[in-house]
Amino acid sequence: MNVNDSEKVAGLLRAAGHEPASDALGADFIFINTCAVREKAASKLDHSLRRLRRLKDRRPELRIGVGGCVAQLEGEAILKRAGHVDFLVGTHNLRRVPELLEKADGSSAAVDLDRRADAFDVPENAAARFSAVRAYVTVMEGCNQVCSFCVVPRTRGPEVNRPPSDITTEVSGLVGRGYAEIMLLGQTVNAYRYGSLDFAGLLARVHEIPGLQRLRFTTSHPAHVTERLADALRDLPRLCPYLHLPVQSGSDRVLASMRRGYGRQEYLDIVAMLRGRVPSLALSSDVIVGHPGETEADFEATLSLLEAVGFDGLFAFMYSPRPGTSAFRLRDDVPAAEKRRRLALVNELQQRRQRGLHASRVGMREPVLVDTLDGEGRLSGRTPEFRIVHFDGPPYLVGRTVEVAVMSAGPNALVGRLETAAQPVH
Repeated sequence: MNVNDSEKVAGLLRAAGHEPASDALGADFIFINTCAVREKAASKLDHSLRRLRRLKDRRPELRIGVGGCVAQLEGEAILKRAGHVDFLVGTHNLRRVPELLEKADGSSAAVDLDRRADAFDVPENAAARFSAVRAYVTVMEGCNQVCSFCVVPRTRGPEVNRPPSDITTEVSGLVGRGYAEIMLLGQTVNAYRYGSLDFAGLLARVHEIPGLQRLRFTTSHPAHVTERLADALRDLPRLCPYLHLPVQSGSDRVLASMRRGYGRQEYLDIVAMLRGRVPSLALSSDVIVGHPGETEADFEATLSLLEAVGFDGLFAFMYSPRPGTSAFRLRDDVPAAEKRRRLALVNELQQRRQRGLHASRVGMREPVLVDTLDGEGRLSGRTPEFRIVHFDGPPYLVGRTVEVAVMSAGPNALVGRLETAAQPVH
């Protein structure tokens, strides 16, 4: 979501006559788009602003803008500790960035954090896409969940669903411009509903757009995984067999404290239902260790759930208190050293799992959508299950799907040999 927001800001600035600078030292304007989900991400803002203060002292004409979730959450408190910031813009006000930049004269900071603004006000063709292969399309903004650790409902607001006609129009335009893969975005994307149209119905509509090669979506919440969604993953051939489904903990007690809205067995039942429909489904997840009150037994329950599910990928984090969340009122009673130990154990377990999973792919042939030119003669791309594959090949293959024989594997990627390839288009 943040990458997509940054694409929108870059595109709006280009439309207003600005061009990207080669580096920060030569820029006239620097915009920092922020994330507030974890303390570490939020602290990066202060670090960046301290560095930029020195740059602005040397070049007073430099303009600095701050946007995104930290700007929405902290507001003018940012200006009190960083008076060299020229404007703040919230999560719903990105369209105003060029206007605020135009008005910035160095005398006083402008602030627009109105969360009532239309988050979908940015024109569909405005984004400066950072990839020539994969395009992000926002289908909803905000979140109605009440997870105790999460600040997103405060920064993004309640769920707002975009009209399906706007979504399909944007996707059609992107496919027409040559984008091979579309990823639908939302804080809780599978909660999408517009009138009688649910998320599975939206997937079916997007799937039928002529020329679309691959379709993905993220991020999903277990509470909104339905049999219709499982059927869509089974029945729509261009919908990739990959699902990111955050579990956060394997302990019922911790899940209740987190206000996740499901228990351990319910999550396992959802996974069983999904894999019953799509046996090859690749699952990834999020896990938080060291949530307030998490005992060693709770942590062991998380490890056992990871073993039981066997995730294809995992994003694991140490709990960090976030102002404005209900968990912020709880005592952060798991010592930092213990959080680090638990995080290391989770990552070790997952690396073993991925190493074995990837080793089982050696000798197989994979359809790889080439998305990156890593260097001269070196390419990488993704399988339908979102596995990374590195291989040698000509640069004109970027954006094409090729067959790659897997020759070796590590825990984080596959290495292969190009088997079939389309010829260059003249």
